[in-house]
Amino acid sequence: MAAAPKKHKHVVLREKLQTKFSKLKPHSKIPSARELAVTYDVSIMTIRQALAGLQSDGLLYTIPGSGTYVAGEKLSKKLVFVSFSEEIKEKGMKPSSQILKAEKVQVNDKKLAEILQISVGDSAYRIKRVRLADGTPLSLEDTHIPCDNAPGLLDQNLKGSLYEIFKEVYERPVIKADSTISPILLDKDQATALKAPINTPSLMFTLTAFDMRGRTMEHCISVKRGDKYDFRFSIEA
Repeated sequence: MAAAPKKHKHVVLREKLQTKFSKLKPHSKIPSARELAVTYDVSIMTIRQALAGLQSDGLLYTIPGSGTYVAGEKLSKKLVFVSFSEEIKEKGMKPSSQILKAEKVQVNDKKLAEILQISVGDSAYRIKRVRLADGTPLSLEDTHIPCDNAPGLLDQNLKGSLYEIFKEVYERPVIKADSTISPILLDKDQATALKAPINTPSLMFTLTAFDMRGRTMEHCISVKRGDKYDFRFSIEA
């Protein structure tokens, strides 16, 4: 029987580091590449190869100018249209919300008015929430909803699914949404709301949801922590 091929040095080191870092608490800062090179008596290049592999696997994340941290367990998000509450329940976790703002506002921004399909100067509800899974903040949502499409919305329980309210209370279920995704670094306010380090790499979703008649039910800007989310999707030729 042929001998098993010898593992590359950076692969062996990667396995050692994975065992070591997996025992640390999420968001623990790890030693620098130079410090690790001295500890394990290997080259900086070998250390960087091992760390790059662990970061690719989602075990680590880097904040520019700050350092590299342990990511902890991530919630995989499928690229399909479901509400946050549904997504979290599918993972066997309990969704909840912290209401930061819930008010009726006048929409004076022309672009936002066009997205909401209302006239400049018309009213919309603005709801800003932190969304949590088993008590852990995962997402910061800033949502605008045309008042005429959901009259009296602020009297509803806004800690649950807005889509459920649209469906059950107003009989206007959301059936489709357009969304774009952009990479960002958390600013101070976002980091405070999400209880994460400033400059944590994250993803910003800009989503507009529509009812069966094509009317805008919500326009939402959602910031999801990059150290807590990853994404799963398949592509067919």
